[in-house]
Amino acid sequence: MGFVQNIKLKAGEYFLKKESAGIERAKAIMNLKDAKTVGILYDASNINDTDLVKKYIAYLRDSGKKVKSIGYLAVKELPNTIQISLDQQCLTLKEVNWYYKPAIGFIGNFVKEEYDLLLDLNISRQLPLTYIAALSKAKCKVGRFTNKYMNLYDVMIEVDKEKTMKYFLQNVDIYMEMLNKGSNANRVKQA
Repeated sequence: MGFVQNIKLKAGEYFLKKESAGIERAKAIMNLKDAKTVGILYDASNINDTDLVKKYIAYLRDSGKKVKSIGYLAVKELPNTIQISLDQQCLTLKEVNWYYKPAIGFIGNFVKEEYDLLLDLNISRQLPLTYIAALSKAKCKVGRFTNKYMNLYDVMIEVDKEKTMKYFLQNVDIYMEMLNKGSNANRVKQA
């Protein structure tokens, strides 16, 4: 990582922390079975992970859930191979500012919606997606465990850095099914 990019990331993390401190939302621990609305964030740079996330979205919709998603691709122009819709958006470098904050015009409706669950599948820690997770009004935010963002998520699932999206999704399914509505969850450690 270059010097300039490092400064941009540090500035982004600073502003993220500052802006997310004032976010108010109705928190509620929600298991996957009881959730009716789900927001999903994911890194769209890996085609295999993107396909897996799309299959997961289809699985959730088949279960009767209303699902919206935002992927992030660190390019200026969206490739023709990526299909978007009102429920499945893709964020590019064109929609983020110099310190990686997504444009509110692009993410405004997504962060305002009070999803029952926000699943942050951003296992590679792309700052624009973390920004969206932080600004989201979702009732229950689920993400990968990290000390840096302990206050951001209501449920954190710890997985090794080497683990794949498939492994992470399997753990999300397992542990989110185990949660009882209203339980006092914070961190779930994988075996």
